[in-house]
Formats: sequence, structure tokens, C-alpha cells
Amino acid sequence: MNPITTEPIIVNEEVMAKASVRSLLCLPLYLAVPALFWYGFKLAGYEMDWQAFGLGALGWFIALLLRGPLSAVVMKLPRDQAANIIGLSSGVLEEGTRVILLALTSVASSWALSVGQGWAAIEVLYVMINIVAIASLVKRTDEKATQAKQMLDAQGLVQTSPFWGILERIWASAFHIGCTLIVARYPWTVVALIPLHSGLNWFAVRLVKDSVGKSSILIALFGISVLTVGLVIHS
Repeated sequence: MNPITTEPIIVNEEVMAKASVRSLLCLPLYLAVPALFWYGFKLAGYEMDWQAFGLGALGWFIALLLRGPLSAVVMKLPRDQAANIIGLSSGVLEEGTRVILLALTSVASSWALSVGQGWAAIEVLYVMINIVAIASLVKRTDEKATQAKQMLDAQGLVQTSPFWGILERIWASAFHIGCTLIVARYPWTVVALIPLHSGLNWFAVRLVKDSVGKSSILIALFGISVLTVGLVIHS
């Protein structure tokens, strides 16, 4: 149980409002992330299979829904402990769903590439929805909204430039597409991808509290590396 304090955390409403406006103005740039991946692969000769793209998006959504029961189980734990468990579960749920989806449909290179792009694109959309939801908190003064704003402020996310979020989506998209390509060619690699995915999320979340730049570099290194491996083994 958290200790009771009579000194509430003060959130700079003006700073949060400006940060919210900046994030909303950058929403079109988030849309550019999946568009650029699509265009880049198209130039490289890989046409999009839109059915596979849709199934990839569905796979990510299924993995998200699977977190619901887990969240209900750990909600009574301390916030940090619950966040750790949910974060570490990402590898199991996402990579498990990914390999099953491919096994039930197709493991062809072009199919897997489109599945990966759909998986990455729906996550970009999810982030955009969260940005809009956070922006809606600015004018609210109820208890839940205040608590949410205090949490965001404590994490240092209010002062962070939205461009870091766009870069993070690029690296994360590369990671998802790469993982999809790798597991499509070698399904047994899911055993390695599960701890890799969970570990990357775990370290990135902790690193961002100290340095957004360092967290972005970490995700970039893994994202680019995994995508490169995926493309090489399918070449």
C-alpha cells in the first residue's frame, strides 16, 4: 500500500497543454511511418498483400486482448510490479500469436512481410489513439484524470519531444517486421524471440526514465538488426 501524503503532486497544466498540442500536430507523421515502410518495400519489389496486412493487424489486436485477463490478475499488485509482469508478457503473447498466425496461414516471404507490416501499422494506430486520449485529459479535472497526468509527469513524458515517439515507432516497426520474417522461415526461433521481445521492452521502459535518447538507440539497434536478419534469410 502506498503511504498517504498530504502534499499532492503538482502538475504544470500549461506545460502539459503545450505538449499535448505538439503531439497532436505530429499525428500525420505517425501515419507516415507505415506508409514509408510500404513504399520502401514496394520500391524493393515487394508488393503488399492486403489480406496478410489485415491479418497481421488482427494478430496484434488478439495479442492485446490476451493481456486483458493478465491485467485483471495483477491489478491488485503494486503498480511497478504489475507493469513489470505485463511488460514481460509481451514477448510470450505477441510472438506466440505471431507464430500461430503464420502457421495457420502461410510462411511465404511476401506474405510474412505483409503480415509484419500490418502488425506494426496497427501498433502505430494504437499509439495515435493514446495520444488523442492523453490530449483529452488536459482539460479534465476529475480525480482519475489528475492521477493520469501526475503519472505521465512523473515518467517525464510531458517534456519529451513527440519526435522521439515517431522514431520509436520506426524502430519498433522494423523489429516487428523482422521478427515476422524470422519466425516465418524458422518457427523454432520463437523460443529466442520471446525473451528478446520481452527483454527489449523491459529495458527500454526503464531506460526511458533516465534518457529518451538512450532508449531510442537501444530500440533502434535491435529493430534494425532484427529486420536485417529477417530480410537476409529471405533473400
